[in-house]
Amino acid sequence: MKECLSLLNSAEKDAMELLDNEIRETIAEATEIIESAKRQAELERSRTLGMAEVEAKNEVLALLEEYVNITIERAMEKLRSAPTMPDYKEAMKKLLLEGLNAIGSDAKVWTNAEGMHILKELVDEVSTSTGLRVYVCDEPIDCIAGLKVSSLDEKVIFDNTVEGRLRRLRPLLRKEIAKMLTAE
Repeated sequence: MKECLSLLNSAEKDAMELLDNEIRETIAEATEIIESAKRQAELERSRTLGMAEVEAKNEVLALLEEYVNITIERAMEKLRSAPTMPDYKEAMKKLLLEGLNAIGSDAKVWTNAEGMHILKELVDEVSTSTGLRVYVCDEPIDCIAGLKVSSLDEKVIFDNTVEGRLRRLRPLLRKEIAKMLTAE
């Protein structure tokens, strides 16, 4: 009986040790699974947040582009009446001088039908003041206002139309509109 009790106690002790070991291993595995799940959840959260940030930035850029387009379209509408403004001749002279300066040689000049008579009036004055020969091309170009200047061989062309200037200013407009939209 003593021997049986001793064996039973020993078996019970061994079973308890085995059970304790299994419990420790199970807790360790469960802890590892939980930590792995937390890491996966954090990665998924980071990925989701990253995607949301990218989508938000894309939406902001699309909105910014929309406002740039609206701003340019409004400016174009106002400028459609430019040839009838009293100071348009002086503006054309400035645009012509800028174009000649950019080309740096004798040049051909184009403008729209509405500005043709003004350009023809300016050519002699500008030719005399710059020492460059300037030829007005009789074929009008399609533009709201402004002019194009080219070298005589037309290898170098300076687009000083409203559309050309706005195209060059577009990055600056985008930046300024972004500042306005983000200012608090």
